[in-house]
Amino acid sequence: MMTRREMSGALAAAVAATLVGGAASLLDPKTAAAQQAGHGHMHGMSPVKTLMEEPLGDIPNPEVSVITLEVGPGTVSPPHEHTGPVFAYILEGEIENQVEPNPPKRYGPGDYFYEPAMHVHKMLKNLSKTKPAKLLIFQVGEKGKQFTIGVKS
Repeated sequence: MMTRREMSGALAAAVAATLVGGAASLLDPKTAAAQQAGHGHMHGMSPVKTLMEEPLGDIPNPEVSVITLEVGPGTVSPPHEHTGPVFAYILEGEIENQVEPNPPKRYGPGDYFYEPAMHVHKMLKNLSKTKPAKLLIFQVGEKGKQFTIGVKS
């Protein structure tokens, strides 16, 4: 069984391999399968398991950021939008997240979600009053441009 740290590393490696292979592999199953077959030299690794696939959209001069986001106990984010898609994986803690037009949903360690570009992210809330929540975030945006935009309620 893999630890969370090993799982996070494997997830980051899989996303990096996909990005190095080009965004087309996210849309073309044959390309993705060929890339996965090419990674057979990684001894001791479990087979790659796709958690989610979503289109990146048309973004001029695209840039990918991989960040960790720590959400303090009881913290709730204000409404905002992202100029590009967001892929999130919950490492620790329990959160409630809502992106329009969907209702709020709860997530815990090992869960993941996708936020399409320019959809109002109504809130992200840490459900614990004593422990932080930690997320691994892959975000795509235009290089040199602001990624998060505030929304008036």
